[in-house]
Amino acid sequence: MTIQVRMLNEAVYCERLFHFMHVQGIFVENLETVEGTIQHERAEKHHRLKEGPDTDMPAPRTLMLGDPALEIIGKLDAVTLDDGEWLPVEEKHSASPAGQPEFAVQGHQLDPRAWPNDQIQLCAQGLLLRANGYRCRGGWLFYRGNRKKIFIEFSESLISATLAVINRAKEISLGPIPPPLTDSPKCPRCSLNSVCLPEEVEALKKEEPTTKVRLLTHRDDVGVLYASEPGTRLSKKSESIIVLPRTGSQIRIPMKDVSHISVIGPGVQLTTPLLHACGEQGIAVTFLSFGGRFMGQFIGPRGINPYLRRRQFSNFEQDRVRVKLAKEVIRAKVSNQRTFLRRNGGSSVAIPELKTVLTDIAIADSEDRIRGLEGYAARIYMAHFLDMIKVPVEIDGKRIMEGRNRRPPKDPVNALLSMGYSLLVRDVTVAISSVGLDPYFGFFHSLEPGRPALALDLVEPYRTLVGDSLAIRLLNTKEIKMEDFYWGPDACVLKPNGRRKYFAAYEQRMSEMITHPVFGYRLSYRRMLELDVRILGQYLMDDIPEYRALVTR
Repeated sequence: MTIQVRMLNEAVYCERLFHFMHVQGIFVENLETVEGTIQHERAEKHHRLKEGPDTDMPAPRTLMLGDPALEIIGKLDAVTLDDGEWLPVEEKHSASPAGQPEFAVQGHQLDPRAWPNDQIQLCAQGLLLRANGYRCRGGWLFYRGNRKKIFIEFSESLISATLAVINRAKEISLGPIPPPLTDSPKCPRCSLNSVCLPEEVEALKKEEPTTKVRLLTHRDDVGVLYASEPGTRLSKKSESIIVLPRTGSQIRIPMKDVSHISVIGPGVQLTTPLLHACGEQGIAVTFLSFGGRFMGQFIGPRGINPYLRRRQFSNFEQDRVRVKLAKEVIRAKVSNQRTFLRRNGGSSVAIPELKTVLTDIAIADSEDRIRGLEGYAARIYMAHFLDMIKVPVEIDGKRIMEGRNRRPPKDPVNALLSMGYSLLVRDVTVAISSVGLDPYFGFFHSLEPGRPALALDLVEPYRTLVGDSLAIRLLNTKEIKMEDFYWGPDACVLKPNGRRKYFAAYEQRMSEMITHPVFGYRLSYRRMLELDVRILGQYLMDDIPEYRALVTR
């Protein structure tokens, strides 16, 4: 197993961070990582080795070196030549330690003037230089935070510590994910805090995880770009998406403000350069029919995590795991249905009936039994759905809802429900892909080619919270009226103007904040979806003992 030298820094700083980045290939940008990348590029330009008059050695742009004996490989961004010695140079965004005692790594004492993780990374670069025939007695660390330039001698103690860290990194790579740090000042500044979830993992390990924790989220102000008008063309110019409708002026949208693109219907064109940029920046592109049916998705390789997927496949092949997870998501779904009926004036008969179903779900021992209980709860719930609608339920002799029907929906209420559920499946599929799981291999819904089974599994608790509540609100407030539908003998779909109003309302709903019942902080529904998927990933990696779906009170 070959270890990248730059990852040794993470192995010393936080072994869990090393596992996420080196083993699982997860990386999230934040301000500090972006600034660090810029500084590395500057270092490569300004500290690049230059040919001198007394040497015939070539002057490389960078040095990419490896050592098969140590099983390490690394790119040296900057090297200086001093009296025949090749000295690696590392620039760091932070400040050097101030008044610290000596550091110890793997039982070896290190220089107190520089952070131990930086010394280990620098020393590993020196070992690569030596292994490839270059003389190297030490290297330079430059801390931009306080503009300190420190020469680090590669002492026997530092070399021993570096070799020990290399061996430890190999052990971490082959073992389970290390536990999170506890109350560490390192966590708030970590770019992977919202992936690692250190406080959430610790809370879920407790029998009664009621402690209010904090989540350091990444940006929540990015949006979804909808393109549904036939003849619209999407292209890329510089770092922006150019939307050119068939009629009207072009619109310019910065790519940094877009989380993913939804293409509705077959009449929208996307250019190849735009797709390339979306793949590179992790912007998913989803394709839906005019009725909202999920047709497919394009997403780059950033979210593919083979280690997590291997655990997903092996766990979902076990009956015990499938039943346990199915009971949790269906329990959450039925609980949310019962709460929604109670809040919105539903039948007083349905509420105790659904409570009985919840009791039966708790003792169910097979997937078939859970499916039967889910179907029974759905019949109770849908039978009283119209109780929550305050507008006339019959127009020109036709009822606006005749039970639950789909493919295609045949009435306005079902048209709204189908659209909402399809958009939810889209959002969950994007979240699953970004976390690194396979959206097509689930634990409850049957496996069929082209069917995002895991997305359908995880969307169950959200159908009521988002899809149903949005349909009820749009009808009761008359934001969407009957003239916004095409209501034919065989199908009912939203007209273009109705779709635009629905998309705007859906995005508003997904941006609404909700308090997490376990962790106590507030997140938007879209961020809550991603959090659910990440918690499932932690469960599959044996990081937490239980997976808990979202249930509102």
